[in-house]
Amino acid sequence: MPTPVSVPIDDAPAPVQPRMTADGRYVITAELKATLNARGVDSAPPPDGRVLPPNSVFEPPCSLQWMDILGRISVGSFSYGVSGHFNNVTIGRYVSIGDEVQMGRGDHSIDWLSTSPFFYLHETIIPVGRDFADADAYHAFDPDTAGSAGFVQGSTIVIGNDVWIGHRAYVRPGVTIGTGAIIGAYAVVSRDVPPYAIVVGNPGRVVRYRFDEALIARLLASNWWTLAPWQLKGIDVSRPAESIDAIERRVAESEPYKPDPIHLVDLV
Repeated sequence: MPTPVSVPIDDAPAPVQPRMTADGRYVITAELKATLNARGVDSAPPPDGRVLPPNSVFEPPCSLQWMDILGRISVGSFSYGVSGHFNNVTIGRYVSIGDEVQMGRGDHSIDWLSTSPFFYLHETIIPVGRDFADADAYHAFDPDTAGSAGFVQGSTIVIGNDVWIGHRAYVRPGVTIGTGAIIGAYAVVSRDVPPYAIVVGNPGRVVRYRFDEALIARLLASNWWTLAPWQLKGIDVSRPAESIDAIERRVAESEPYKPDPIHLVDLV
């Protein structure tokens, strides 16, 4: 029998080091994608420049695909986003987000001397070199905001459970979209949306509700989204009005689906 050969510790493979951007977000490398995928989080194949904030939290299974994520994001189980811009968003379970959706685009000051971020952001706005007039002054400049309360950007957007957001919808910072709501394609949402409301247009307006008031109340009270799809097997989900009794019984008889949340900082 061959004699085992010991491998010196210096020759052991080094752990993969995470790649980070200048502002402290993690680049989704092939290694990070594989790690996330193995734990139930899908993302677009690298290399495509996608990044994730370090305080991101995911509940598997869920999918990020080509989402551009700036500030903190939390995604619940069985939810997915195709593409767009997302800044400080909390997403519930069973949420479907279409292409090029915009959530939490940053505001500009409107009460200051200028709306330009050159006067309130303490960071490089235009990353350029030094071979132009007054380049040294440009790179040395830091706005004086000591006498102000500061300019706050990116209030958290909260998306409930079972929400469908259509192609190129725009959601303002700080908005809450209630469980069961539908946001139509190209809608501009600047205020909170009630549960199970259907919102279209610019400005977004409620055109109707998915179900009658009594059924909405029972669906909300049932918390059916605490179960996984396989836990609702055998119930006709295509007819919720006829199936609500069975849904309520199933929730009462079942243990909630509780996967371990994935905190990005624990993986890198």
